[in-house]
Amino acid sequence: MINLDTIIDFGSKNLRLVVFNHSSEIIYSSNINTTEVLESENLDNSLNKLIRDAEKKLSTHLVDVNVLYDSSKFNFVDLSIKKSFDQPTLISEYCKSLVKEANFIVSENNFKDNILHISINNMIVDDNKKLENIVDNLKTKSLILELKFICLKKSSINNLSNKFKKNNLNILNIYCSSYVKSKLYKKDFEHKNNMIFLDIGFERSSAFFFYDKKFKFFKTIPIGGNNITKDISKVLNLDLNYSEDLKLKFNKDENEISFNKNPLNEINLYSELIKKNISIDLLKQIIEARTNEIVKLAVTQNNFFKNNICDVKPTLIFIGGGSKLLSNNLNIDFNKDFSELIFFKENDSKIFEAGMYYHKNDERFLVKNHKKTKKIGLFEKFFNLFSE
Repeated sequence: MINLDTIIDFGSKNLRLVVFNHSSEIIYSSNINTTEVLESENLDNSLNKLIRDAEKKLSTHLVDVNVLYDSSKFNFVDLSIKKSFDQPTLISEYCKSLVKEANFIVSENNFKDNILHISINNMIVDDNKKLENIVDNLKTKSLILELKFICLKKSSINNLSNKFKKNNLNILNIYCSSYVKSKLYKKDFEHKNNMIFLDIGFERSSAFFFYDKKFKFFKTIPIGGNNITKDISKVLNLDLNYSEDLKLKFNKDENEISFNKNPLNEINLYSELIKKNISIDLLKQIIEARTNEIVKLAVTQNNFFKNNICDVKPTLIFIGGGSKLLSNNLNIDFNKDFSELIFFKENDSKIFEAGMYYHKNDERFLVKNHKKTKKIGLFEKFFNLFSE
């Protein structure tokens, strides 16, 4: 079987795999929920099972994969680069080379990171004219590119690559999953110019700022849904697994909770709350307190947000597994800073679609590896000269 595109969403708590054929149609998908996510061995075993099951079903070996990944180890770089010409010159001839030059500059000065994404935020010709797209026959005497870079620590990439090598897999591309998702999901909000996607993951949260419908800023913090679980466990003196159940179900209708059994211990959660004299209001306050901290650290506290709040307040859109426990009843301290709070309904199909959407997008081809030019010694120069 050839021309397959395999995408793996490698999360701390969920592993998802999808295989597309040459027509970009899903021919196989699967997911595994890892229960002991902090144990590296369990993640490795889960990845192995995910791959072997897929290969058995497809009757072929999977070799090359594209990985969706999130981490608090992502960094953001903002760079503008300019090229001036003696004579009017076609911008189509120099745009790619200017991106390569910027790529090289960021790579050389950010040597601990690898660039995963490059976004062209603005193209400016003749110092004052903005372009939305490259115009093939347009000539200019100057070209400015305003670029956004999303980078990941090389150590994190190496650790990830080693996990996949153990399963005889080669990673073709690593994509920041929350960035990839926000790129697709923003199409559902075309009528909104200013929006912020806040992806609350297991142990990190990532915020992506879109102003005038363009990607402007990225912020990630090492706090996520698991921190809420730990807060519940500590404040209410409860087992972590039990606290996780409370966190996931607290937003459900009271009657619905009362008829649902805890799959781990077959105990009625709502009855147990009454029995243990646990206040629903206190539970809600714990969740709200940590959520407010996440919004504060990832969104409202950074200088970009403070400097770019305009007359039209942005919409805050919650995505990610950790956001599923939130609802419109949530009391967020920063409500006044947003025009609206939206809790986006996300599922595996949406995540698979986002991965493939970006994989087929021209933007991904902006990232190339440019090796530093090796300095040639005097003897080597003469050797090369006379060997021609």
